[in-house]
Amino acid sequence: MKTQTQFLLRIFTLALLMSFIIKSVKAQENESSRRIYGGIGYFQTGYAFFNHDNLNELFTSYGMPELQNGSVSFGGGGHSIIRNFIIGGEGHGLTGSTTSNSNYTISQGGGYGFFNLGYLVLQKSIFTLYPLLGFGGGGYSITITDKTDLPTNFNDLLASPQNQSSISKGGFMLNISLGTDFFIAGTSNGDELGGFILGLRAGYLLEFNKDKWYIADQELAGGPDAGISGPFIRLTIGGGGMSK
Repeated sequence: MKTQTQFLLRIFTLALLMSFIIKSVKAQENESSRRIYGGIGYFQTGYAFFNHDNLNELFTSYGMPELQNGSVSFGGGGHSIIRNFIIGGEGHGLTGSTTSNSNYTISQGGGYGFFNLGYLVLQKSIFTLYPLLGFGGGGYSITITDKTDLPTNFNDLLASPQNQSSISKGGFMLNISLGTDFFIAGTSNGDELGGFILGLRAGYLLEFNKDKWYIADQELAGGPDAGISGPFIRLTIGGGGMSK
């Protein structure tokens, strides 16, 4: 029941965001018939707010330390603007927490990539605003190290290489977000805009097949419902230009 409620909440959130996108597009179409062309490239860094409560409940029951909820993200991408429509892509790596107690160390990491479609709903002076919908995939891994019987030399490691286990998951993902960019240096006149970009992007990641975990390509039964779904916010640094 809890899993179904969480899934319905995510769908409801996506529906609200899609409703905003549709209204924004209609507002832009009513505001002006002028079309914008151009493109930007960028680097991004930020934070993704993942929920690891189900994982941590299992970890603590086996005497393992808890993971922190969330991960730092870093990556980049770019997009083209054709008659206000946006086409592009992006990729990001995730660096999560490493936690430890007297018996275990647990680390996490992952990444994802998306093909993005969007629409430039607003361009005023040096400011732009656009929603994006991304289709892609991602992966996530957790490494558990048992420190109670670590090998003391290389031969011991080869004789018993079972002190560390890495579990992973991955699959199809959706990314829905709202981006805003400021052209803070460069050219700006009535018909052309270009130069250095500083912006923000915020949205929600939705991962499917959240309860499917693998070790060495073999599926693990009874995996918890956890992964890289959740809201995020990122700082955008880059450059580009556009014209009317």
